[in-house]
Order: sequence, then C-alpha cells, then structure tokens
Amino acid sequence: MNRKLLLGIAVAVAVGAYFVPWQKTGNATEQPGARELFTVRRADLNITLTESGRLVAKESTKVKAQIKGEGKITFLVEEGKEVRESDIVCKLDPTQAQSQVEETQLEILQTEQNLKTARTELEIQQVENTATIAKSVVALDRAKQELEKYRDGEAPQERRKLEVAIKDAETDWNRAKKNLDDSAKLLEQNYIKKSELEDHQITFERAVVQRDGAELALRIFDKYTFPMAMTDLSTKLADAEREISTAKKRAESTLGQKEVAVQQVEKRLKVQQDQLKERKEDLENMIVKAPSPGLVVYGDPHEPWYRERTKVGGQIYGGFTLLTIPDLRVMQVKLQIHEADISKVKVGLPATITTDSYPGLLLHGEVSKIATMAGGSSDWSGQSEVRKFDVEVTVKTPDGTDLKPGISAKCEIHAEKRENTLFVPLQSVFSEDGEHFCHVLHHDATAAPGPQRTKVKIGPANDTYVEICEGIAEGDAVLLYNPSLAETRHDKKPGAKPAVAEKSAQEQPVEASASKKNGA
Repeated sequence: MNRKLLLGIAVAVAVGAYFVPWQKTGNATEQPGARELFTVRRADLNITLTESGRLVAKESTKVKAQIKGEGKITFLVEEGKEVRESDIVCKLDPTQAQSQVEETQLEILQTEQNLKTARTELEIQQVENTATIAKSVVALDRAKQELEKYRDGEAPQERRKLEVAIKDAETDWNRAKKNLDDSAKLLEQNYIKKSELEDHQITFERAVVQRDGAELALRIFDKYTFPMAMTDLSTKLADAEREISTAKKRAESTLGQKEVAVQQVEKRLKVQQDQLKERKEDLENMIVKAPSPGLVVYGDPHEPWYRERTKVGGQIYGGFTLLTIPDLRVMQVKLQIHEADISKVKVGLPATITTDSYPGLLLHGEVSKIATMAGGSSDWSGQSEVRKFDVEVTVKTPDGTDLKPGISAKCEIHAEKRENTLFVPLQSVFSEDGEHFCHVLHHDATAAPGPQRTKVKIGPANDTYVEICEGIAEGDAVLLYNPSLAETRHDKKPGAKPAVAEKSAQEQPVEASASKKNGA
C-alpha cells in the first residue's frame, strides 16, 4: 500500500474521531457543521509523485583498489580536496603483499622439482604401453586360430558323425519294421508265438527312438551347438580385437594423463610465475594515485553504505571504490519509486528538486531513466516485502550553481494534470466491499435532508485530493469524515474502511505522492 495513502487513513480516522458524527434516527436529523463539510469543486488537479533521494554526478571517475584480496588503508587524502592527476590519494599496508611475493617464490621452486618428476613418469609409461600392446596382438592371433580350427575342422567332423548315426538308425528302423510286419503275418498263420511278435514290436519301437534321437541330435547341432560354439569363439575373437583397441586406447589415455600431468605442472609453473608478477604489481598498487584531476569524494555515491570503510585503518578489498572524482557539470537525483506508483512515471516527465543544503533553491529536471525490474526489501520480521523501482532524474543545473554530490534531495515528479475535473479530499471517500462512497449533502432541493451515503467512482489522486468520476456533482457538500465510525466502535460492519485503505480489483485509485499543489 502506498505510504501516502496510509497518511490519508490516519487523517480520516482523526477527523472522524474529532467531529461529532451525523446520525439519522427516526425523523430527526442533526446537521453537520460547516467545518465538517467540503464543497465539491471543478478545477485542474495536478497528480505528482514526491520522493526523497540522493544528488549524484551523472558522470564520475571512480578510483578503485587495484589489488587482489584485502588491504588496510594507512593514508587517505582529505575529502573535498582538489587533486591533480597522479597525486597520491591513498596508501595501503604493504605487509601482506610483500609476504605473498615471498611465498610465491618458494612455490615456484617446488613446482620446478615436480615438473622433473612428471617428465620421468611420462618416459616410463611409454615403455609399458609398448609391452601391453604386444601381448594383446598375441592373444588376438590365438583367438583367430581357435575359431578357424572349430569352424573348418571340428564342426564339420562332428556333423558327419551325426549324419552317419542317422543313416545307421534308419537302417535299424527299416530292418525292425520288416521283422515286425513279417511276424504279424506269421502269427496270423500260427507259425510263431505271440511273444515273438511282441519282441519284434519292442525292437521296432527302440529303432524308432534311435532314429528320432539321431535326427534330433543333428538338428540340435545345426540349430544350437554349432551357432553357440561359433558365437563363443567369435566373441573371444571380438574381445581379443577389442582388447587390442582397448590396450591402445588405454595406453594412449594413460600416456595422455602423464602428458597432461607434465602440462599441468608446466602451466602451474606459468601461473605461479604470472602470479608472482601480479603480486609484485599489487605491491606497487599499495600506493594509489589520482587518474584525473577533480574534487575528492569518499567511496561510491551509489553505494553509500560502504562509505564507512573509507577511512584510515579501514579494511577494503580488491575492486573496492576508494574515491570518486565526480563531474559536477551534470547532476542527477537517484530515487526509488514504489511499484504502485511506477506506472505513472515516464521518461521525459518534468520534475522539480529542492534540497535542505540549498534553502530556497528550486531546481528543474526531467526523468531520464527507469529501471526495468523492481528491487525488494523486507522488514525486520521478514513477513513483508516492498518492491521499488530505481529512477533517475537529470537536473538542469543553473549557471553559477555549485552543487555538491551525496546530499539529500526531494524530487517532485509531475506525472499528470487532470483538467477541469471534480475532486474531493481523500478523507471524504470510504470503501466497503470493493465499492467507494461519500456522505453527501446534495444541492438539489428535492433531495432528502441530511447527508446521504452515495456510491461514487474515483480516479487518480494526490496526497490531498482524489478525482470523482461519477456519483456526485459540482456544488454538492461532502462530509470530511465517515459518520459510521462512531457506530463501528461497537457494531462495525466487516470490511468497512476509508477508500484510501483499499485498492479495488476493478477500479484502483491512482494516488500521487506528496504534492499539495492541486491547481484548484
């Protein structure tokens, strides 16, 4: 919620508590006093946003600590002093930098010894790789020979044995079949006994089994034994071939690791040598000189929370902005605008600026930059977050005016002018269940006596007045308080509150910040 609206709530509650509220009971009415009313008027209404910010130079030269790590300030030029280019403006404690230089020199000696060891390991690995690859070649030749031996010798011989077994089984089957048939005929003629026929039957069945088994053995050999054996031998051959490839790759990888180890040590040595050079430069950078002439300002005006570190004895880090030498010819005000108001701000809008440091001086400017993303800040409890946008207002500095950077400034942005519109004070409008109301004494003679609760449609507002789009007419008198507040102490309707305390989803009142110039 806009903080200016909260102020309106407080005013509304205070006014409601001070005045004796009008109440309608039966046929009797008690009319409000003249000081409790506001006559609805039509005039121009200026919508403005007022925020406090900090005056900074648009262009500045920043003097940063060109060191690695941290440093302690031992000398600092006086703030506000005019300096020339190459003047010494700051000195840092060189003790740590000197220690780092000596430490790096010792590390270089150790790294040079490590480099010798790494190169020796590389030579040993080259010899081991040659022996490993030779063993893999022998294993591959053996796998090829075993495959050829089975495929071209053992497998064909085994298959021929199975084929012969089938032929023998078929011969036995034919013989048993003939004996069985002959026995059956002889039995019919009573030349043999039935037991002989049964013996021939058993012999025939045994021949059938032998024949089927021989045929099955050949099928198993063709479908399973031979393919599986070939697969195993082919797999061994493929493994041997892969082993050669793997051995070569492993040898290459291991050799590469040794080579990389050598390169790493070489690079480490190079890094340490460069680091030694940088640390020697850090030692030289313990003395900071002005890069350009100008006025000395401590720290970075854009980051005033770090300013307290810029002092003798202060602990700073590499890249820390020690000093700023601003160009005072073009100044600007840095502001933060609440997300509820940012839609009213556009680049190019005019603004007026005042400062406590220059009483009576009214500066003019315009909005030159609006951040595309909002920043957040939470309260101490961490339960809420306020989103604000950074806004820059460039100041048109009058000739002969010497503005100092870093001072506080109040900036009034002229967002909009509502011409010839109706408006009432903020404390005259209240909301309930998403709708807005005024308590109105209509100028129409036919209207009911006493203030009437009237629904209104509101528009933009500043911190004093709000535009009325519908609901009441020029000349109507509105109460400056909510007469129901006295009743709500005991019987308050849920949701009843001043309009400035609620933003309806359908109609949101557009509030300006703190301008009291409404053009009326």
